Amino acid sequence: MHRTMWPVSRTARLMLILSIVIILILAVILYGRRDKLPSLQKMGISAPIVQLTAVKEGAAWKEGVKDDEGFAEVADNKKYTLLLEPKTSQISIVDKDSNYRWRSNPSREQLASETVKGALLENLKSPFIMEIVAAGQTRRSSLNTQSKGLKIDYTVLDTTGIQVKYSFEKQKLSFVIQYRLTSHGMEAIIPSDGIQEAGTSLIYSIHLLPYFGAVSAGSDTGYLFVPDGPGGLIYYDRIRPTIGSSYEFPIYGDDPAKLNYNEESMVLREQIAFPLYGLKRGNQAFAAIVKEGPYTAKIKAATPINKSKYHSVSVSFNYRDEYGRKVSGLTKETVNTIRQERSMEDRRVEFRLLSGEEADYVGMAHAYRDYLEENGQLGQQLQQANHIPLMLSIVGGGKKPQYGSDSYEPATTFNEAELIVNGLRDAGVASMNVIYQGWQNSGHTYTDERFPVVSKLGGNQGAKQFVRNMHDMGIKVLFDDYMGWKVADYSSFYKKTDGIRSIDSTVFSGQGDSFIVNPVKAVREQKQVIEALKDIGVDGIHYVDGPGSLTFSDYRSSNPLTRSDTVFYYQALLDYVREQLSLAGVTRGEQYALKHVDYIEGLPYSSSQDIMIDETVPVYPIAVHGTVGYSTVPGNMRDIYEDEMLKAIEYGAIPSFKLTYAESRVLKRTDFQDVYSSQYDIWKDRIVEDYKKFDQLAAVYHLKISNHEKLEDGIYVTSYEDGTKVTVNYKTKQFSVEGGKAG
Repeated sequence: MHRTMWPVSRTARLMLILSIVIILILAVILYGRRDKLPSLQKMGISAPIVQLTAVKEGAAWKEGVKDDEGFAEVADNKKYTLLLEPKTSQISIVDKDSNYRWRSNPSREQLASETVKGALLENLKSPFIMEIVAAGQTRRSSLNTQSKGLKIDYTVLDTTGIQVKYSFEKQKLSFVIQYRLTSHGMEAIIPSDGIQEAGTSLIYSIHLLPYFGAVSAGSDTGYLFVPDGPGGLIYYDRIRPTIGSSYEFPIYGDDPAKLNYNEESMVLREQIAFPLYGLKRGNQAFAAIVKEGPYTAKIKAATPINKSKYHSVSVSFNYRDEYGRKVSGLTKETVNTIRQERSMEDRRVEFRLLSGEEADYVGMAHAYRDYLEENGQLGQQLQQANHIPLMLSIVGGGKKPQYGSDSYEPATTFNEAELIVNGLRDAGVASMNVIYQGWQNSGHTYTDERFPVVSKLGGNQGAKQFVRNMHDMGIKVLFDDYMGWKVADYSSFYKKTDGIRSIDSTVFSGQGDSFIVNPVKAVREQKQVIEALKDIGVDGIHYVDGPGSLTFSDYRSSNPLTRSDTVFYYQALLDYVREQLSLAGVTRGEQYALKHVDYIEGLPYSSSQDIMIDETVPVYPIAVHGTVGYSTVPGNMRDIYEDEMLKAIEYGAIPSFKLTYAESRVLKRTDFQDVYSSQYDIWKDRIVEDYKKFDQLAAVYHLKISNHEKLEDGIYVTSYEDGTKVTVNYKTKQFSVEGGKAG
């Protein structure tokens, strides 16, 4: 057999060689990109374990003797009696001490004078409002206990309460609410395993007990409490405009992965930092804590303007989300759609009932603190201090564009940082700790290019010497770090493979070329950072972003993560930092971080300026004081200097400043350009003056706040458990400390 041999052309040979070269280059790139990070197992971190509430199968509840309103007893303990009306499944709780009756809904007598009709009136009669969608559609409709085709089944929960199963025959879906009496009031639970969706109807959200304790207009004195900033009150006796008559915001802010992230859609406000809401009416009140499901929850408050004549506050849980799905990668056009997968988490709210002197926002704060302590979510009591600790942030510097390239501009070398510390000590600052910022080798903040430490600051050796010298003076040193957001240009993480995925499965992208790193990878990378900082000798890491301030999902098809998963890994990381170093700090300090940190920078202290909020109160500071050191805004970055200093004193914060040794203009066009005035020489005397004021509170640094009250407009008193009273007068710009050891 004759075989023809075709000659290989020169072009073909070149193409073959080129192909081989390209393959080799790709192989090198892929090898360089392979996952070299330490495993979670090496950090002693395991995957989160989800424990779901069991749906009760057992004896049906048999109603007993009914009262005049048709309610029968369900459960009883030493303090409370739980009652249920079997036709509507409305509940009420009787406080045996005061004989006060809390209702899930307004009474029939109250509703007789209601002016709203139709669906709004039906909602007032129901313990829940459910939104549903048809598969493949976005239009939402509502169901409640007044809906046609509803079947209600009751099951006894031991001696503590009752399980209510709602089955909507037409929609072929059902869900369960469990009510259990506690020593403080009641828990309401929506078990994930109790949800059944057999047809095309899908649950979008469940608004749980939307009118629990609702107060009709003009019937009582008091207020609604919402977790706006440190806490916000909405009084019943205020005249309000029709616009802005409701409050509805997500706990821990919006999930970035569910947003179409753009500058126009960003709303600047204080995102909710703690899952608490409440209501006061006369000498009765409740504090409601969202114990499970806060990452899918919104706090809702309404006033008697549009929907009814009632003031109400409650929580609504999302099970699915609506989002804009991109039509193609070539256009920004989106089509709204509903995610088909349901969030598989239990939802649980605990209502702590308060009466008498406890029935106000201080009582709510104490009830919340008690809950945190009982459930191991607060740190240990702080050690007694002879002097208040100043938290001193020192900015090393940053890179700025210069002559067509980037150049690192030092603002404070390690030697200069030592001069600052010595100068303040000599001038009378008796206690301080240091956070050193802007030390990363890349010269940027949102980076993972950290080591070696910038040579212009003194490098690794200069850092080691600085830490040793601080330790000789009894001063702790933390280095700051950023682990949530990254900018692609100075990160070894790859946006497409390491960044989180949005709800539409596309790679999530922030402003410019920024992205959020998958939390598992970010945590694993921190092991290397911790080991390097341990070698330098630092006492801890302060996380400017990520833990304590940023919770998000990752919708990647392989190993997706919920916001709850992200929090789990962040908590594990903070514990690991404290184990390997000593201290961990965060910004904002949202509830899930409280037990795991030693310092919080920028604890929420101001309102979001919502029309609804009539007064800002320190519920969050009251709940955490004495278990963690926290500051508000650095002194040299206050907008209204004296007022914000007094606010920090009123709220039990420690003093803080953010300084540079060089002039502030050095920071212009760096990542720290928002630090407008920071030069040590300019601020030294003011820091010493402020410190001496704060130091008057050293004796209460480790104590609980026992009370907070408004004497008159502009004058407030914060009381501590040893009897110390701190009176802050915003009119005279002064404060006084009396009683207790501090006085």
